[in-house]
Amino acid sequence: MDPQKIKEQNIKYLQRSGIKVIDWLPHINISEFRCDRDVAIRSVILAALLQLHFGAPNDFIEDYLKRNRLYTALTKKEKRLLTLGLDEWPNQDRIDLEWSIEAIWSLQWAGGKHNNLTFNTFVEDSLASMLPDFARNETADEFIKSFTLLDKEKIFTELDKFYRAHWYARNVQLKNNRDDRVNLSIIMERRKALEWICDKSLDWDDVPLDT
Repeated sequence: MDPQKIKEQNIKYLQRSGIKVIDWLPHINISEFRCDRDVAIRSVILAALLQLHFGAPNDFIEDYLKRNRLYTALTKKEKRLLTLGLDEWPNQDRIDLEWSIEAIWSLQWAGGKHNNLTFNTFVEDSLASMLPDFARNETADEFIKSFTLLDKEKIFTELDKFYRAHWYARNVQLKNNRDDRVNLSIIMERRKALEWICDKSLDWDDVPLDT
């Protein structure tokens, strides 16, 4: 992979799409990628926790994660929040939980489950069919074993693209303008997932999203 070449190609692509990005935003450094299994497990964990937003009881989700041997893969923050009722969560954490569906969508793109990772459109109804059926207590084993990441360069290229689009979307917001080609919240959540995949050293609760 050539990060500088990927940067230049993405700048041309974004500019053709009407998204004006800057040349001096640096290229992203290549780090060690996560493996298929780690990304699959993170997908299931996020999707399981999201069920709390839809009214699932805490003990049901905790039991599901423990039975599927996933509980130990939760972050410290996730374990703490899971001990609280959703109405006891800090407001920002409740907002983050709701928006995590966009990160899940991004992870499924990286796993080749769909090909519609945009800067401005929300997840599709098909997302549920890509993941274990929690209501039916479907185990996570088959999903995890069959999950295969796309080519590393393809994922890295997409990350670089979202990194640059993030700068543009933030700039639009700072100028109190509007551009329907970008949605800052969508971009941030999807970029977070891609950053996490492309850098094994990152903690899910502390993924930097500098631009």
